[in-house]
Amino acid sequence: MKRWAAWAFAFAATVAGAQAPPEPSAQTPTPQAQRDADLRREQARDAERKAGSGSRRFQVTWRAPDDLRKLFQQYLPPPKPEETAQPRRGYVRPWIRDIRKRVPEIAAAEGYFSASLAVDFDDEEHERIEVAVTPGPRTTVGDIAISFQGDLAGEGPGREERRREILDSWGLKTGAPFRSADWDVAKTRILETLASRDYAAATLASSEARVDADAAKASLKLVLDSGPAFTMGDVQIVGLHHYPEAVVRRLVDLHPGERYSAERLGALQRAVQAGPWFSSVVVDVDRDREHPDQVPVRLTVAERPRREVGLSLGYGTDDGARAEAAYRYRDLFDRGLDLQSSLRAAQKRQIGFVDVYLPPGYSWFPRRGATPFQDSVGVLAEHSDIEGLRLSRFAVAGYRHFKLDTWETRVGLSYQVERSYPSGSEPEITRALAPIVAFTLRRVDDLYDPKRGGVLNLQLAVAKKSIASEQDFLRVYGQYQHWIPLGARDQLLLRTEWGTTFAQSRQGIPEDFLFRAGGSRSNRGYAYQSLGVQKGDAIVGGRYLLTGTAEYIHWLNDRWGAATFVDVGDAADRKIEWRANPSYGVGARFKTPAGPLALDLAFAEQPRHFRLSFSVNVAF
Repeated sequence: MKRWAAWAFAFAATVAGAQAPPEPSAQTPTPQAQRDADLRREQARDAERKAGSGSRRFQVTWRAPDDLRKLFQQYLPPPKPEETAQPRRGYVRPWIRDIRKRVPEIAAAEGYFSASLAVDFDDEEHERIEVAVTPGPRTTVGDIAISFQGDLAGEGPGREERRREILDSWGLKTGAPFRSADWDVAKTRILETLASRDYAAATLASSEARVDADAAKASLKLVLDSGPAFTMGDVQIVGLHHYPEAVVRRLVDLHPGERYSAERLGALQRAVQAGPWFSSVVVDVDRDREHPDQVPVRLTVAERPRREVGLSLGYGTDDGARAEAAYRYRDLFDRGLDLQSSLRAAQKRQIGFVDVYLPPGYSWFPRRGATPFQDSVGVLAEHSDIEGLRLSRFAVAGYRHFKLDTWETRVGLSYQVERSYPSGSEPEITRALAPIVAFTLRRVDDLYDPKRGGVLNLQLAVAKKSIASEQDFLRVYGQYQHWIPLGARDQLLLRTEWGTTFAQSRQGIPEDFLFRAGGSRSNRGYAYQSLGVQKGDAIVGGRYLLTGTAEYIHWLNDRWGAATFVDVGDAADRKIEWRANPSYGVGARFKTPAGPLALDLAFAEQPRHFRLSFSVNVAF
């Protein structure tokens, strides 16, 4: 009635105004001026409404347990006011209706099935709202009944043991909070466990959760239908057009009649995918319950191009400006041999190589079983002029590579001839035929952006003077890097490398089996390979190496970071000649797809000078 009375009063005032025109006056505006003034007033009112609307912010306070409060804040944000003149309570009422419906639903998903809520407005404008949620007791898991149908429900010690294994894998134990997400995950995982071996067509026949809200208990019931036991048949390869089938067949170690195993299919998929020929590999079987015996295994591939050509330009503080041309052919002699070659020219080093990788195969080890390997042969020619030492080197080598998820091993034989021309000293020709073993263990969270974990690299080489070598020697080298997270945006990087070449002297040993230090991946206060043994006016390799780095990094945001570091290290021909050569510095870090780019400014104590360097820090 009040609203109708106000409207009647406004209408009467309007009529009265129309019947009593104003007295003529010299100040009376013209009709055009009046229209302009009205337009300006209307624009001002619009601006006030927009400014007022934009400044309106509803403050919502949730009174609830922490786990629920975070969900309510995430999924039930306060309403955003519209640019109208309607009262603020007009924005709030639909939101209030929504939270009265959704708060109990969200609480029930977290195990609170008797939640209630109360909404309180702290002011008449509805700017401050408090929502108090009383969740009630949290429902926990009570009885759990899991039964089986199909072949697994039959008799036999093997089936009984498998049933126990599956029951033990159930993740939602008695007494645990009953959350909808945990319930779904537990059902998915137990079904995956059942279907991972023998029973490729296993299904969840039924599932039921009975919740007693008064007792705050949930009774769970599941029926797992294993279906028949599957065996695998022949491997059918789909998608081959350019590469020979032999490159895949060489990796197939499945046998017709073998029991179905998702793990075995996954191992085959990873082995084929690790080769150079395919961009994607999918391995699967038909899951027809009517035909479980000798089920064909489908291996579907998508081929990579057989040829690739790459050109690149770059600059490094270690070897200066460089250019590189690379060529790769993945089907050499139409047999799937992978040829990789490159010509690289830098200011301080020029190198060319050709490597041929044979299709992978399997080796059998007593404890590991079938382990994938790959053989390769290659030749290399190199010329360098670094710190007064000119080198010309030719090498030929053959290796067998073993690689699993976290470690890889390389075993091979290398023969190289080297001509060295130290400035101010006599030239020398050295030869070595050396068996080589290299081992790398990687346990990091990310190869290209490591935050925690470590990488260990070990190398061993030996040569005998009586077998195509100038000198008897045994070379041992190791490097370890470790990343330690320090909070959300800080980390500590520790790195050390050490090496010893056991021999009577360094004479007759190629530089590749000796050591020099300094550079962006070593002691950064010193130029690349500038720490070693003085020979004439040149720096040559010594028999002993030891370096260390401690680096603290703070990431300013997701891309940029700052670092401070300390490096020590030297290479020498005798232990007593080794010097710490400390250098200190600061640097900038920038994350790229290839790894964090490091730009560092280091100060060397002796001689006292600054040096700028950059590198990419990856877990290799």
